[in-house]
Amino acid sequence: MRIKLATLACVLLWLLLSALISMAFLSRAVISAEQEFDMLGVRLSEQLNQKLLVNATILDSYAAFTMLDHQQAGEQEQVFVRQMAERYPQLVSLERIQRVRHQDLPGWTQQMQAQWGSDFKLHAYQLPQQSVIYPLPLSAEYYPVVSILPLNQAVRPLLGTDISHDLRLQAALQDARRFGRAAMSASFILREGFRGHLLLQPVNSSTLLLRGQPPDQFVALMLRSDYLRPDDTALPAGLSLQILARGPQAARLPAYVDIAGTPHGWLETLGFPQLQLERAVGSESQPLTLRLHWQLGWYLLSGFERAVILCQSLLVLLLLGFGLRFYWGLLSRQERRESHLFYLANHDRLTGLANRNLFYDRLQHAISRLNRSERRLAVLFLDMDRFKPVNDSYGHATGDKVLQLIAARILAIMRNQDTVARLGGMSSCC
Repeated sequence: MRIKLATLACVLLWLLLSALISMAFLSRAVISAEQEFDMLGVRLSEQLNQKLLVNATILDSYAAFTMLDHQQAGEQEQVFVRQMAERYPQLVSLERIQRVRHQDLPGWTQQMQAQWGSDFKLHAYQLPQQSVIYPLPLSAEYYPVVSILPLNQAVRPLLGTDISHDLRLQAALQDARRFGRAAMSASFILREGFRGHLLLQPVNSSTLLLRGQPPDQFVALMLRSDYLRPDDTALPAGLSLQILARGPQAARLPAYVDIAGTPHGWLETLGFPQLQLERAVGSESQPLTLRLHWQLGWYLLSGFERAVILCQSLLVLLLLGFGLRFYWGLLSRQERRESHLFYLANHDRLTGLANRNLFYDRLQHAISRLNRSERRLAVLFLDMDRFKPVNDSYGHATGDKVLQLIAARILAIMRNQDTVARLGGMSSCC
């Protein structure tokens, strides 16, 4: 029993020491991961701010270009757009949007049909089926798209689309009208199949806005949202990244970028901490939130560190094994010594038969069993006659051999459950 308890104690001690060794390495790795996480948050925030600044610069450049010539897209503007599209792959299209009052709608429609063809019409799209709404409900003013560059057959139906009827763009349009600055729409799925968003800005002069008049002209960039993701896409294992809108309605809006981390098992989830970070990025015109979530795990440890932990754990196990073996040897020697002493105390040293103490003990047990089972018990006493002449004639050594021979013959004919005892002298009992 003691050796089992000692083995259990050694196993528990080994597990405890192995856990402490692992925790020592993991604590250092976690501290390093926290520092890396903070630096990663700063680096990603700077990258994202830089990308948003580039988008704002493109929009300002396009707004300045259109203020020089309020006419519709000409050759110079097409060259400008082509250069921008080649330099900035996140650009899907550059658009012009015009405010049209209801009383000016007939003349404006004729002007647009003369430029784009008789199929041009003021319309909108109903979400999510993208079905065409025509004619539009009566409104005091409309905000149709009057130019899209680069223009192709895929985006041609978007000409004449009233963005004030698009739920995805209404908030950005209201902000641009109210504050006279650029505004960013929520993220949505573009016709090309990827996620994008609209960056909208009025192009009227500041004096017009100071007089309280709403802007008549807008420029917009249709941008791919996935270009906001980090340049180095090899994020640490287990790290998830989201770029979200910032504001009271942000929780209900889809993410601009959503990179899910590698899933982990329940052991890593319970045994390792989770690092979280939220940073406000962008400006008033492009308010975003960068959210990072990092589930730490065993991958924090390098192969060398894992090998060191394994070697130390095996060394501890080896030392405990040696200690257990030494303790088992002590117990074995003690048990053998106790067994030997017990044997000497209950057996005759000459014949090896049970002595008087052991005989009486087994007799009591036999009588107790008889009382329970109602079986019979036989006791046979033997006394050897004429044994003294053997000792006198041949010596005590020969007499001892005679006693040993007689004891061996009696044991040979007895059953295993029978007891043969030497009570003393030349008397035996079976």
